[in-house]
Amino acid sequence: MAVAGVVVEEAFVGDHEHGRIVLPVPEPIWRLPPPIVDIHARTTCRRHSEQACIPMALTPLSIGSARFRVGAWQGAADVAYLAVASAAATMAPWVLAALRDRLRDQGYRAVVTAAVGSRERDALIGDGFNVRSELVTLSRDLETEVPRLVNARGRTRRGRWRDLDVVLQVDAAAFDPFWRLDADGIHEARTATPSSRWRVNRGTEVQAYSITGRARSQGYVQRLAVAARSQGRGLGTLLVLDALTWLRRGGARTALVNTQPDNQRALDLYQRCGFCMAPDRLAVLYRSLR
Repeated sequence: MAVAGVVVEEAFVGDHEHGRIVLPVPEPIWRLPPPIVDIHARTTCRRHSEQACIPMALTPLSIGSARFRVGAWQGAADVAYLAVASAAATMAPWVLAALRDRLRDQGYRAVVTAAVGSRERDALIGDGFNVRSELVTLSRDLETEVPRLVNARGRTRRGRWRDLDVVLQVDAAAFDPFWRLDADGIHEARTATPSSRWRVNRGTEVQAYSITGRARSQGYVQRLAVAARSQGRGLGTLLVLDALTWLRRGGARTALVNTQPDNQRALDLYQRCGFCMAPDRLAVLYRSLR
């Protein structure tokens, strides 16, 4: 699923219980989220050890007063992932033209954006971008009590970097190729906000995970994925309620999440957990640089 502002990614696809969110962040940021052209490349670790390698963050890029963050889209060397980190007013035509030149100079032949709001979308469309996908935003008032599962205690634990390979497998199984995260995407989702929480199910095998972020009084369900074989066991509800409880304890007043408008399973899950759909939609855009 994903949220408004700069988004990270979270989405529920088909019968899969997974999500992603791209939300506004205090500093430029979903990846994720997300994301879409049929790009299937995956990021591979640059070094091997007992623990998974720590991915590289997106690179900040400033042109005039506009700020962006740039990296490889799902590890593809010729497709850029672009996160807009400043207001639409900074994205003048000359800025976007210069941005395209910079990306071409770095060897990219196409660019996919993180989810953006309507003003940023209009500026990018004016520069030749096309909408690849839309996301709906849902919000939840955290001033109201968060339901508790009677058997929730001890069912989740903190995610660790040694879990990364399995988490990426869960993510790949839960999402269509365009919406999948690679190692850099997980890192970006975890570092997009000043405070974050990475949880996986407790047990012999990781079957589900969530990433939640908080910036002052605003909370974001950045990413949620449940392996297809583990659907229907309540893991999605468990992780969403864990995220909401953590956000509320940390002082967040509102939680946001994004998902695809036709992802009814995700919408049902979030609405069961107290989320309400907002009228505005986010957009993920694509442009060839040739």
